[in-house]
Amino acid sequence: MQQEWQRHLLPNGAGDMSFDPTPMTSFPSATAEQSRHTSDQPARPLRCHLLIGPPASGKSTVARHLAALLGGPEAPPPCYISSREIRAEIFGDRGVFGPWDDIAAVMHQRIQEAVGSGAPVIVEATFSRRSWRLAITQKLELPVPVEWIGWWLRTPRELCQQWNRRRDHSVPEQVIDDHVSLLSEAAFSPSRSEGFAAVVCVEPHHHEQLEPHLQGVLGKLERRISAARNRDARLIPHGYSRLLECERLLHLIQLLSRQPELTATNVQVSPEESAGLAERAAALLARTHGPCYADVSAIAADLDWLRQQGFTTAWRVNSEQGETGPMVAVEPPPWPATQPLSAGGWSALGDRETFCRALTLLRHILHHPFDRQEGVAIDHHLAARLATLSGGRHCWTPRQLHQSITTVLTPYGFRDAAGSGRHGYALGASLLPLPLQVEIHGLLQANADRLGDPSGQAIARELGRRLQRSGIAIEAVPPVRAYFNRSLLAGDQRRSGTLLNTEQAEQLRSAIQQHQRVVFTTLAASHAGVEEIRGWPLQLIFHTSAWYLLFEHDHIGQPEGLLACRRIDQLGLRRIEIGSCRSQPSHAAALRRGETLQHCCGSLEFGGSLQAQQAVCGTPSEQRSKAMGTLQLSCDAAAFALLREEVRRFPAAAVRLSRPLPGDGVPSPPGEQAELLPCSRSSHPYPVEIDLPLWTLERDSDLRRWLYALGGGVRIELPLSLQREHRHWLQSALAAYPRRSEIKKQRVPQRRRAVGATWNGAGGG
Repeated sequence: MQQEWQRHLLPNGAGDMSFDPTPMTSFPSATAEQSRHTSDQPARPLRCHLLIGPPASGKSTVARHLAALLGGPEAPPPCYISSREIRAEIFGDRGVFGPWDDIAAVMHQRIQEAVGSGAPVIVEATFSRRSWRLAITQKLELPVPVEWIGWWLRTPRELCQQWNRRRDHSVPEQVIDDHVSLLSEAAFSPSRSEGFAAVVCVEPHHHEQLEPHLQGVLGKLERRISAARNRDARLIPHGYSRLLECERLLHLIQLLSRQPELTATNVQVSPEESAGLAERAAALLARTHGPCYADVSAIAADLDWLRQQGFTTAWRVNSEQGETGPMVAVEPPPWPATQPLSAGGWSALGDRETFCRALTLLRHILHHPFDRQEGVAIDHHLAARLATLSGGRHCWTPRQLHQSITTVLTPYGFRDAAGSGRHGYALGASLLPLPLQVEIHGLLQANADRLGDPSGQAIARELGRRLQRSGIAIEAVPPVRAYFNRSLLAGDQRRSGTLLNTEQAEQLRSAIQQHQRVVFTTLAASHAGVEEIRGWPLQLIFHTSAWYLLFEHDHIGQPEGLLACRRIDQLGLRRIEIGSCRSQPSHAAALRRGETLQHCCGSLEFGGSLQAQQAVCGTPSEQRSKAMGTLQLSCDAAAFALLREEVRRFPAAAVRLSRPLPGDGVPSPPGEQAELLPCSRSSHPYPVEIDLPLWTLERDSDLRRWLYALGGGVRIELPLSLQREHRHWLQSALAAYPRRSEIKKQRVPQRRRAVGATWNGAGGG
C-alpha cells in the first residue's frame, strides 16, 4: 500500500476530507435490478472455445478432439485458429515468437470473420496473461453474441518439458516455465469472471482416452452454465461489473498513486486537460497491463467518475465544527440500459453492494493511509472507523473488510502481499526445511550447554518447545555437529550474582542491543572490596574456556573511551541507565576499534592506556610505532612448523617469517612472503618476528601461554624482559623435579635396607 497517497492523489497534498453531508444510504436490494435485466439475455449465443495452456501442454490434441465432437451433420464445422499457424504466416516460421500484438491483430480479425459467418470458433494459444484473454472475451467487438468456453490445460511443468523435447519445433524451457508461472498466479488465473460462460480444467495426463472425457464434459456443460447463471442472477450489475472495466478502474487508481505527474491540481480540470490526462494514462496502462485497458474515452469517463466520488478531490471540512461530515457512499454508474447482460461471469466486485463496500474502503485508505490503532487488528479498526464516518447508517463487519482487502488491495498492488502480520513460522511456512531447523536447534543447544551461554539457553529452550509443539521429536535426532571445547564455569551456582545468571544475561543482551550505559560491579584487584565500572557494553566473546564482555569505559567529555574485556563471572550487573542510549554510529565505531585491537593483539588484553589504544588502532605513524614493539624468536624445525600456522591470528603485515632451509622438509604455504634469512649453524635456525602492542609484550598471559607451550623449541631473543621471564619459567619448571644426584641418594638407602633384610634372613636360617 502506498504510504504517501495524499501527495500522489490529492490536490496540494490535502489530507482530511469531507464530502457533502449527505448521509450514506444502505445499498439497494437486488429485486428491481434483477427484474429489469431478466429478459436481456440473448436466446442462444454462438458458443466458441478458447484453449489456454503453456507450450507443449496438449492444446492442439484437445482442439482436434473438440473439432470432431462439435462437428455434426446440421451444425457448421468449427473454425480452428492457432497462434502457431499465424506465426508461420507472419514470421515465416512457427517457432519464431514475435510480438504478441502482431499475432493478436490477425487472430482477432479471423475470429470476427468466422463468427460473422455463423461458425463456432476454436482458438488455440497460450493465453497465459489475463489481458490476452480479456482482449477476446470482453474487449473484442463481434457481430453476434458469443458465449465463450475456456479450456484450461493444467498439464504439469515436467510433462510439458518432456513433450516439448519430442516436438519438431521445440521452444526454450524457460519459455514454458514463464507461461506456467503466469498461469499459476491465483489472483489472475483463468476464471468465469473473465467473461467465460464456463472454464473447464483439463488434465491430459489423467485420462488415457481423452476424447470420451471431453465428450462427457460437453454433455454436462449446459447444466453447469445454467447453475452458474442462476448464482449470478442474485447480483445487482453496475457499470463496473465486468472484469475488464473493473480492472481498468483499479489499475488506473494504482497508476495515479504511483505516477504523481499524472495527477491534476486543485484547479478544476478542463475537458482538454482531462483528455490529455486520459491519453497519458492509456499509454501507461497499455505498456504495463495490456492494450485491452487502454481505451482513452473509457479512461476519461473513469477519471471523471473518480473525481465525482472524491478519489482525486479533497473532502470539504465543516468550518463551524472543524470536523469532517458524514461520509457519502461510493455510487457506481448503472449498467448501460442498451447493453445486454454478459453471457459470462462477473468480476469479484460485480455485485453493486460488494463494489460499493470495497471502493469506499479503498477511497478511505487513499485519503488516510496511516489510519490504524496500535493493538487492534486492522480489519476491526477500519470496520469501526468506517461505521463512524458513515454516521452509523451502514454496518461494516471485520469479515467484509478482510474480504475487500484480500480481493482488491492485495492482488492489485494497494497492499504489499509480502507484508504479512504473522510474527512466527509454522510447518509448511518456514524459512528453512525441517531437517535444517532440527540441526540448527542442535547447534544452538550445544552452544548453550557446552559454552555456557545463558541467553542461548533460553533461546534454545523456546525453539525446542516450538518444534516439539509441531510434533517434531528433537531428542530422537542425533546431532551432526558438536562442540568439544566447553565453558569451565557453565552451571556454577556459586556465581549466580554475576552475569552468568540468566536474568542478568538477558538484561545485558537488551542493553547491548539498545546501546545503553551500564554500571557493573567487580572485585577490585588491590583489595577485597567491590568497585563499580560504568561503561557501554559492546559484545559477548567466548575465548578459550570462558565468556568475556567487551565494553567501553564511560568517556564524559571525550570522543572515545578505554576498551576492556572482562570475564562475565567476574562482573555483576548493578543497574542499566535507561535514559543513556547512544547512537548506532558511536556503538559501531567502538566495536570496530575492539575488532582491530583483537586482531593486533591476538588476545583480549587491551592494556590500560586510551592513548596507546588509539595509536595502535590508527594509521601508521610515529605515535603508532612508539606504541608497538617487536617479538623476536628463534625456532627449531618442529616449533617453526607450528608457528607458521598459528601466527595467522595476527595481521599479515605484522609478521615476518624465515625462509626454509634447503632440504629441511618444512613446506611453504602458498602466497607466504618469507623475509628473514635462516641461520643453518644454529640449533634454532629459523627467525620469526611479530609486531605487537607494548602492553601485549609486557603482561599478556595468552602470549606467554602460547610461547611457553613450545618448550625448548623456541628461544626468545627480544624483548629481553620477556626472555628473562622465559628463562625463569624454564628454571622453575626444572626446579620442580629433583636432580639426578638427589635421586641416587634416595635410592641407595633403599637398596641397603633391602640387602640387609635379605642377609639377616639368611643368617637366621
